[in-house]
Amino acid sequence: MYLIYDLLFLLYGLIYLPYLLLTRRGYAGFGMRFGIFSTPVKEHLKAGANIWMHAVSVGEVMVIDGFINRFKEKHPSYQLIVTVTTKAGYELACERLKGRALVLASPIDLSIVAGRFVSLIRPKMYIAVETEIWPNLYRQLHLQKVPIAVVNGRISDGSFGRYKAIRFLLKGVLNQVSLWCMQAQEHAARITALGAGSSRVKVTGNMKFDDLPQASTAINGLAAGKNELWWVAGSTHPGEEEIVLNVYRKIIKDDPRWRLVIAPRHIERAASIMELITRHGLKAIKFTEIASGERIGTLDTVMVVDTIGQLRSLYSLASLVFVGKSLCVGGGHNIIEPATYGKAIIIGPLVENFKDIVDCFKKADAIVQVDNLASFETAVAALCVDLTKREALGVAAREVIAANQGATRRCLGELAEFIK
Repeated sequence: MYLIYDLLFLLYGLIYLPYLLLTRRGYAGFGMRFGIFSTPVKEHLKAGANIWMHAVSVGEVMVIDGFINRFKEKHPSYQLIVTVTTKAGYELACERLKGRALVLASPIDLSIVAGRFVSLIRPKMYIAVETEIWPNLYRQLHLQKVPIAVVNGRISDGSFGRYKAIRFLLKGVLNQVSLWCMQAQEHAARITALGAGSSRVKVTGNMKFDDLPQASTAINGLAAGKNELWWVAGSTHPGEEEIVLNVYRKIIKDDPRWRLVIAPRHIERAASIMELITRHGLKAIKFTEIASGERIGTLDTVMVVDTIGQLRSLYSLASLVFVGKSLCVGGGHNIIEPATYGKAIIIGPLVENFKDIVDCFKKADAIVQVDNLASFETAVAALCVDLTKREALGVAAREVIAANQGATRRCLGELAEFIK
């Protein structure tokens, strides 16, 4: 099975690599994905007992950020190695985890590369954030008797359907994992149905409820003006900026105090979004231009975020928040960050990757979820004129956060059995 998997993965890599080069998604540490390490990195890996943590992209890095602090408090004698897959995630991890962990690019899942990573890192334990299944890597770790844990695990509706089709291949891989800390009972039931031993599966909650940002009222001197109301559209995807801009143009006709901030999920799209804003008859300015000392401009100026790591702080300045990938593309993004600040949040119908979290907020009347584009425009317009409703949503959102905390503590308790 592993030989066939290697051949298929190698074929996929040969096709995908030119795409990465053409789209410039490679990054400074990309060579490490093939097991190419510098001498200083090798020396660092030899210097102590290592715990290997893995985070795929930005979302998982944000989770591991807070988790690492608590892990180091509990297990100070270990040095942490964090691998990240995507360019944005790698760059954010290098920035956020500096001084706390050695950040490496994650290995491609070929036997020879996975084996090299395990031999060099020599981990006492491997911890993956959310549900990552890498057959060759897990096999190499298992052969070296390295305990494997998945924390904050989840299985989305789409992934569950795909995994069920290859369940007969997955069962052996899943049982190489020593511990599954799942976000909710639904996810625990799914991983068990796919073949994981039930004794290894625990429901510990969602660590994103613990990864709370500190309150902020300004970023590099940037703050909402006395007569300004900010609508922050966060983690937007293609198509959503067009929808948001159409609604925004109507809103400012009735209330010119509203200012729009668009933070695309992929910052390389900032230039095309600037052009889109101009075509809508509005002015556009980049966040980096404002942060460098320029004024935002008139109230019909839309700010476009073109740097990573600022969205949380921008949420703290908002009076209204739209969380993207919920009107177009689908899947959704994390709504916990703006909820932590007690913000009124609106989302679209396509949030299958965060269904459990969204359900918590909907039951508490702590979020507005619309069914289609027409209801989106109606709901945004209503919230823009109803301060009482916005404040009520914010209060309810904070209460949901408080009621769901503690997952990190529970995960650390489960992990302690394997970390001596």
